[in-house]
Amino acid sequence: MEIRGDIMETKKVVSDSNQKPGKAKGSVTPGRIAAVALLTLILLYLAGARAFGLPAPFLEGNVSVMSLVRLALFVPILFLGREIYIRGFARLVKFNPNIESLATVATTLATATSFYSLIMIVISYEEYADRIHFEACAVIILFMMIGEYLEERMNKEKGSTADKLGELFPENVTVVRNHVEQTVSISEISVGDMILVQPGESFPCDGTVVSGRAGVDESLLTGEAIPVEKTSDDKVFAGTVCRSGFITIRAEALGSDTSLGRMISAARNAEAVKSTDSKVYTHLQRNERVYSLCSVGVAILTFFIWLMASKDFGRSLEAVERMLLTSCPCASLFAVPFAVNSAVSRGEREGIVYKSPSALEKIESVNTIVMDKTGVITVGKPFVTDVIPFGTDAATVVIIAASLESHSTHPIASAVLDYAKKNDIEPMDCDVFESVEGFGVKGVIEEDSVSVGRADAIFTGEFEGYAAICQPLTEQGKTIAAVTKNGSPIGVVAFQDKLKPTSKAGIERLARLGIRTIMVTGDSEGTGTSVAEEVEVYDRAENVTPSQKADMIRKLRYGGRTVAMIGDSSNDALALAAADVAISMKDASDVALEASEIILLKNDLRDASAAVRISSETKKTISSNFLFGMIFNAVTVPIMAFSPLFIQNSTVDAFICAVCLIVSTAAVLVNSVRIKKMDLTAAKD
Repeated sequence: MEIRGDIMETKKVVSDSNQKPGKAKGSVTPGRIAAVALLTLILLYLAGARAFGLPAPFLEGNVSVMSLVRLALFVPILFLGREIYIRGFARLVKFNPNIESLATVATTLATATSFYSLIMIVISYEEYADRIHFEACAVIILFMMIGEYLEERMNKEKGSTADKLGELFPENVTVVRNHVEQTVSISEISVGDMILVQPGESFPCDGTVVSGRAGVDESLLTGEAIPVEKTSDDKVFAGTVCRSGFITIRAEALGSDTSLGRMISAARNAEAVKSTDSKVYTHLQRNERVYSLCSVGVAILTFFIWLMASKDFGRSLEAVERMLLTSCPCASLFAVPFAVNSAVSRGEREGIVYKSPSALEKIESVNTIVMDKTGVITVGKPFVTDVIPFGTDAATVVIIAASLESHSTHPIASAVLDYAKKNDIEPMDCDVFESVEGFGVKGVIEEDSVSVGRADAIFTGEFEGYAAICQPLTEQGKTIAAVTKNGSPIGVVAFQDKLKPTSKAGIERLARLGIRTIMVTGDSEGTGTSVAEEVEVYDRAENVTPSQKADMIRKLRYGGRTVAMIGDSSNDALALAAADVAISMKDASDVALEASEIILLKNDLRDASAAVRISSETKKTISSNFLFGMIFNAVTVPIMAFSPLFIQNSTVDAFICAVCLIVSTAAVLVNSVRIKKMDLTAAKD
């Protein structure tokens, strides 16, 4: 079996690809940031003491000692923020500069001149104390570290759908060889082996039933949780689960040749071609490169203008230094992280989890949402819809059904017991109970032989006429169970999944946003049609297999649509992987949760429109953050470039530079926090 090795390799590749090039995951921690912040605050206070005469115990009047203390505070900051310099210089060497490169150039120049000034102070030139700019460099390093940390937080790793699907293969299986049962690893089975599957175990391969009878959960393939009865010569599939009964199968397809193996391959291919790149980040990187190159170019021009005008190399270098320190666009650096983190926080408050910034970005441009029926539009479990008695009353039918089903764990049993409880019907004691595979359950109640079983198994022979009563219910997609007493039918109980009370409102909200909704289901045409008409989706498709769902989404995307898929079961994994944005409900299967990029924690379809609106507001906020950062820099950079003309104290100048960086970043933060307070009433009833 090669499939497990393939899955593990896929997991590694996906994990690696989720890390941004050149960044070591987790290189910035809250502890590092806190340490740098504390040291920076002390540096800023000492700069204020030097510039504005603030009290500085033990350091007042001693320029050399104060300068050395400022150096001692700044060196740990340099060490803690060393990755910024490593990456910044690497980008410069490759002629691919970004904000880190600009910050590296600016702070390196300022640090170098500050060290030179410190040496001059030590040899008795105290006037150089005004040219130490450690605090401005510290502020830039601090903001760069905070930006990196926020970016790492919002770029959470998304696991591999293929990997999660691979976990549906069991580790060990029971093989019958020479009439002896052996437990072996799944990698040791071969085509033709006889495999015993017990309740609770998943099938390790595709095969044919040789002996036994079992109820098999095929929700992986159909999305429906009601077990399907399997007997001799029936087909079974890898990854489906035996819920009741013991069954022996003949292995016919293994690993990548199984239905589950093909799903894994399809999921891997879908993930390989599905772009996870953020357009915002691509645009930001392009702007960073242009801005950094322009800043360096303006800095060089500023130097020569000052040199020609003043004939003073020192003053020219000082002007360049101030300009570069101010040009580090910390406000723009936080444009995306602040907005995204505010959006994520607002989403969590609304019960919406964005697992990646790309999902937060892409959902805004979605114009088509494909959604599974079971568990998304409907509750995802059977409910009693009809009780039809034959020659008795409905309460008697329910009492007998509930009395028998109280001993069963079948989904139908839970539905009957819930119905009985809601109608204040108390089950009776069942003296004898028997679960019959392929039929239902039998027992004895007050000396009467009773049963609840499949209608097609009971309505035969002399009772065949009762089948006509069930036909209208069957055409509506309902599951029918017949109830008998002493060998004669006394009624039928019909079951069907129930529409969520919020589904219609959720689809209406999406329609108001101009989003086309399409319902897909593996159910029969009758069941799908009734649900689709009730919630008024734009379009629908019934009898759809997992691979057909994915094909439908690919065709929509090739046709120019931006598609989101909302699913909740393992059989939706391929469609989720193929969509531009994958959305799941909180109660979804592990496979669906792994494949999703957005999770609706309240299992409420109305939150899909809220997710779109939060995304739209985030995009507007990011744009306004960028605009503010650029305008702020356009105003402050020229002022700081010519500040030596009207500010003679370089320490005051550097202090003002640091304050400008803080103010601009605070403004972006305030603008981003608006997302947390945005009005979503337009997306609510």
